[in-house]
Amino acid sequence: MISSSQQQLKMPVVLFGASNIFWMVFAASQAFKIETSPESRILAQIGDSVSLTCSTTGCESPVFSWRTQIDSPLNGKVKNEGTNSTLTMDPVSFENEHSYLCTATCGSEKLEKGIQVEIYSFPKDPEIHFSGLLEVGKQVTVKCLIPDVYPFDRLEMDLWKDDHLMKNQEFLEDMDRKSLETKSLEVTFTPVLEDTGKALVCRAQLIIDETESVPQKRNTTKELQVYISPKNTIISVHPSTRLQEGDSVTMTCSSEGLPAPKIIWNKKLDNENLQLLSGNETLTLIAMRMEDSGTYVCEGVNSIGRSQKEVELIVEGECFILTTESFC
Repeated sequence: MISSSQQQLKMPVVLFGASNIFWMVFAASQAFKIETSPESRILAQIGDSVSLTCSTTGCESPVFSWRTQIDSPLNGKVKNEGTNSTLTMDPVSFENEHSYLCTATCGSEKLEKGIQVEIYSFPKDPEIHFSGLLEVGKQVTVKCLIPDVYPFDRLEMDLWKDDHLMKNQEFLEDMDRKSLETKSLEVTFTPVLEDTGKALVCRAQLIIDETESVPQKRNTTKELQVYISPKNTIISVHPSTRLQEGDSVTMTCSSEGLPAPKIIWNKKLDNENLQLLSGNETLTLIAMRMEDSGTYVCEGVNSIGRSQKEVELIVEGECFILTTESFC
């Protein structure tokens, strides 16, 4: 049987063992550790602002330092606050494409962790340019370009007309230097009237990393407007192209095209210059005189071209009859 005095002698031993275990668990939970945000890699667009953060646990007053793996300049600003250190690059440039190492020192312990910074440039939507207005039956070249791209060897572009792929292009040439490049693709085609209203879409995709769930994509859409140059311009004259002084005449002009041509009436002068008469389809001349004789020109004009037709009017003087002879 154990006496009470023997029990009292045992208790301090038990208490000492429990506190020793507690101290070991506490010490393990406060081990010196280092973490970074982002964890290991970041994609940064040129011109943006990016911050890398290094933090520690298990040390009250760590000492931080930053460097690149190839000991290039940081090209950023460092701010240390307690157990955190932040390296900010603003704006991001080609000089920031490095693996950055954060070193944290606590007494005799030193920990280090790296963050890979990969840069790219894809700031604008594609641009669509035509060599001229789209005219039915006449070839036109469309150019789709994307400005300020890096790295362009990961760029892919395609051009669509509604759901029809007109061209796809990749840019796999070697990149001999770091620079922002403008890349483009061109397609030559002959518009038809049915192209009016169709969507021309230029799509650009920068495949920065195949593991990325959503690649960088941009697109631009233009609605096609197809034109027809004025043609089949005709003139109708009432009552006749041969008139007497004092008569009136009405001339009507029409012309086909898309958009509908505007009608312009002119008269040819003796020096071959044109005298503007009207901008209406119908031209009426009253109380004609002999000097109104001449060539009248109707012109159909739209944004793609012009077509003209001429008519000759002859105005004769009045005739007077004296006995057996007539005078005009």
